[in-house]
Amino acid sequence: MSNNLSSINISELVCTRISHDLIGNIGAVSNAVELLEEDGPESLGDVMPILELSSKVLSARLQFFRMAFGLNNTLIKDVDKIKDIASNYIQTIGNSNYPINLSLNIKTPEFYKIILLGVMSFSTAFIKGGNIEVTETTQGLSFVAKTDNKLSVSNLNAIQIVLNGNIYEENPSQTAPIAYLKSLLEKTGVNISLEFSEQTAVLKIG
Repeated sequence: MSNNLSSINISELVCTRISHDLIGNIGAVSNAVELLEEDGPESLGDVMPILELSSKVLSARLQFFRMAFGLNNTLIKDVDKIKDIASNYIQTIGNSNYPINLSLNIKTPEFYKIILLGVMSFSTAFIKGGNIEVTETTQGLSFVAKTDNKLSVSNLNAIQIVLNGNIYEENPSQTAPIAYLKSLLEKTGVNISLEFSEQTAVLKIG
């Protein structure tokens, strides 16, 4: 791939990222079914928790990906629905001992795609959990990531590389959501900027 992001590059990044985020739980379901076929009903106690957890994760992520990367859905007119989709996705991310908490202070459901892509982008900023706060202002949207530990400077630098119009070569699919978001905003002329320190990162749109 060239250093500049094209629509084809972005499609490749999105497909790879979605596959990466689904394959682990799909594999867990496959293994659980295989175990059930081999050992029969006596393995049900071991298999059911795996199936329940994996199906929950897959359902949450698929719904999120459909809204974030799919065609615009004019049926989304409820802010609470956006909050549910985003919160359910965030719960599938990271270590349960270091959760990522999400707060959405929004009024305009039509911003749902931008909100979901911003949340997904910032979910990579944490090493040991923290908080993402999304606020709708008169200027646009503000995404703030905070932690009592340290944010991932390398992952935030990766976001900045994409915002500068280049491909993050080390792990390009990681930056799929911010690459797609940038491409959407370029068509509207809306500005997007990132600032970050050791414990706080701010993504401003508008």
